[in-house]
Amino acid sequence: MVDPKVTKGLVDKYYDKLSKKEEWGSLLSDEFLFTGTVAKESRGREAYVNNNFFKVIRSLKVKSVLIDGDNACAVVSYDLVSPKGNNFKADVAEIWKIKDGKLDSIAIYFDTAFFQKAMA
Repeated sequence: MVDPKVTKGLVDKYYDKLSKKEEWGSLLSDEFLFTGTVAKESRGREAYVNNNFFKVIRSLKVKSVLIDGDNACAVVSYDLVSPKGNNFKADVAEIWKIKDGKLDSIAIYFDTAFFQKAMA
C-alpha cells in the first residue's frame, strides 16, 4: 500500500498544475486508465492528456479530498466554457488510484444530462 502522504501529494500536485495550466502529464503512468460516466474508457497517458474536457476548463476549485492509502476521491467544482461561449459550473467526483509513484487511473462521475445541455 502507498503512503497516504504520497497519494495526497500527487493528487494535490495534479490539481495545482491543472489550475495553473502547467504541464501535468508527467504525473500519470504510461498505461493511465480513464473511466466513469464517459462515452468510452481510454487507456494511456496521451489519450487522457489530450481529452477535449481540458480545453473547456476556465478554473477549478477542489472542494474536498479523501485519501485511503493508494486511493483518493476528490470533489472538484469546475468553471467551464462551452465551445459556443456558455459559462457554467459542474461538480465532478474524481476517484484516483496510485501505482508505482504515479497517478494510474481516474474514474469520474458527473451529471451527464446537465453537462450535455450546457455544452450545446
